[in-house]
Amino acid sequence: MDVPSLRQRWLGAKLAELRLHAGIPSLAIAAERCRRSTGSLSRIENGLVGIPPRDIPPILDAYQVTDPAVRQKLMVVAAEIQQERRGWWVEHSDALAPSYVDLIRLEATATEIRTYETFLIPGLLQTEAYARVFVAAMRGLSSETEVEEFVTVRMTRKAVLTGGRPVVLRALINEAALRHPIGGTEIFREQIKYLCECADRPGVTVQVLPFTDRPHPGMSGAFTILKLPQLDVVHIEAMNTDMYLEDEHAVMQYLHAYDRLCEIAWSPEETVRYLAELADTL
Repeated sequence: MDVPSLRQRWLGAKLAELRLHAGIPSLAIAAERCRRSTGSLSRIENGLVGIPPRDIPPILDAYQVTDPAVRQKLMVVAAEIQQERRGWWVEHSDALAPSYVDLIRLEATATEIRTYETFLIPGLLQTEAYARVFVAAMRGLSSETEVEEFVTVRMTRKAVLTGGRPVVLRALINEAALRHPIGGTEIFREQIKYLCECADRPGVTVQVLPFTDRPHPGMSGAFTILKLPQLDVVHIEAMNTDMYLEDEHAVMQYLHAYDRLCEIAWSPEETVRYLAELADTL
């Protein structure tokens, strides 16, 4: 059985929340009002199955949800869930952790991505050589075939920056990542040059957070904020999984933290000059 996507789980939980808010504690009563089977409604709420956008309004009508913004949000998310099943990542899903597949799905529909990295160049801005060295060392992959597939996926992810509807990318990189020449001088020099090229692209902003004696929100670790048409998500990568926060209050905290880091970081212009000078000295 396919592992439910983040959006699918979120939609199910939201429908369950709206049902309870409507004063309908019983799934059986809710199913009768929605004209669905109890089992069907249970699977939807548990995020085990998707639901076509056309099936959302009858459920919301049964729960007396009249707020146009809420209805639109759930309709859009339901449509995005259907699109997730047709992406390029499907052919790689057996080889990737479900939590990582979720990241790829979210990137594909994001309107803006804000990422902060502490010790690495952000994945969407990595060269193939840099990615290969990192993946081989850190991902615990057992064969060259697995490494190559993971690198292929990482390179394919970058299409969101150059497609017909390129995503807006704001990348904050801690200076520590630029003091750690992963892959050796040649690979790292090419990575820094590529970073400069990316920074010149429309819709891409790169800033370096220099070493400072002041405490700041980035000291708690790397994170990425994905702004979607109707659902914003914070992504946090751990050693062997990916974690996500969808709670609006939590997302807002990370947005405020990101803004604070941008204030401390060098400007995009200062960053490009620094990167160019760094590449020349390697």
